[in-house]
Amino acid sequence: MAIITLTSDFGLKDYFVSSVKGAILKELADVTIVDISHNINPYDLSEAAYVIRNTYDEFPKGTIHIIGVNALNTPFQKPICAFINGHYFVCADNGILSLIYQNTETEEIYEVTAYPEGMESLFPMKNCFVPIACHLARGGLPAILGNKRTELRQLNELKPIYRDDKFITGNVIYIDHFGNVVTNISKSFFEEIAKDRDYKILLRQKDFSITDINIIYQHYNEVVQDFSKEVQAFGRTLCLFNSADFLEVTLYKSNPVISGGANKLMGLKKGDTITIEFEN
Repeated sequence: MAIITLTSDFGLKDYFVSSVKGAILKELADVTIVDISHNINPYDLSEAAYVIRNTYDEFPKGTIHIIGVNALNTPFQKPICAFINGHYFVCADNGILSLIYQNTETEEIYEVTAYPEGMESLFPMKNCFVPIACHLARGGLPAILGNKRTELRQLNELKPIYRDDKFITGNVIYIDHFGNVVTNISKSFFEEIAKDRDYKILLRQKDFSITDINIIYQHYNEVVQDFSKEVQAFGRTLCLFNSADFLEVTLYKSNPVISGGANKLMGLKKGDTITIEFEN
């Protein structure tokens, strides 16, 4: 049974997501459709890439991933079908695949010309990407979709910087449902620089004061060990490497609806700077 995943910036208020699913089921009644996310910030390719690259490989090889973020057909970004690492991706050539597959060579790329009416529509995810995905799900060859290409549009993602033999400067790249702040500082990059040196993570607060964190926990609940009762740990700031191995700033069991998450209480937003200072 074929699997098709969906990622978009449509949100869930409007009819768009249901319309895409209906169009798929009209062609393939027995397909499995999985939503990765429809709450990507509008046109935010880096956010979509972060979510997809930490998700796609959990699916079986041969899964077809439709990406409907910043997908309108223009002279500068044509619809493409790419086969990479055993997975199919159907999207616009807007640079998102270069962010998902950093430093990875693509195996096959086709610029789609088989669905001209769908490409020119105001709803390319449904009218162009869905027919492509269903063609692949039936076992159709990607080669008949259009002309083969050798390159994808490239985008450069922000990378952390190490300077003066003392500082790592990173950036906020994602804020999750809980208000947790994810940076672009990976565990491997940190460990390569740290070399068992003492350090402090400098976090700007909403009132522009600076908080120093000098421990990175292995798990969220480890912060409880610092208090005699768990309730005393509620709302405490902590840092850890998340399940995707990126440095994350969070507040222990802080309800983002009632009391606010780390992003709101600390005044952090996407693109903000996070600094780690090491002892020489």
